[in-house]
Amino acid sequence: MLYLDASVLAKRYFTERGSDAVQTRFRSGERIFTSVLSYAEIHAALGRKYRARELKANDFELVRKAFVHDWLYSLKVLEMNAATLAALPDLVEHHPLKGLDAAHLSAALWLRYMCLLTPDFAAGDVVLEFGVVDRRLARVA
Repeated sequence: MLYLDASVLAKRYFTERGSDAVQTRFRSGERIFTSVLSYAEIHAALGRKYRARELKANDFELVRKAFVHDWLYSLKVLEMNAATLAALPDLVEHHPLKGLDAAHLSAALWLRYMCLLTPDFAAGDVVLEFGVVDRRLARVA
């Protein structure tokens, strides 16, 4: 079971360092989680690359459609609510995290907690990996 923040999820749609590993994880069929925040973050990254002319119009549409397909059919999306954000205040009190990084980490911690608390939710998975690019965030996770 894998939780991806938007920076790692973006590697599914843009060829960059680490893209092959992300593609492999998607092909493996394992459950991949992210938060609803990734929807905005990935679309913003697409827009930036398009405006910077790093993506042609047809590639922009193809990548956007691929992301929306994954969003609807492949990814398990965690809503941001009081439960998934519960750890955020303590995280930012003790660690120098950016707001969205703290929100993603809080959601991943909630997911890990739910898997320990309810074996049915975990569906046999006992380990949750947190995919992240930011080294500071990786240390905290």
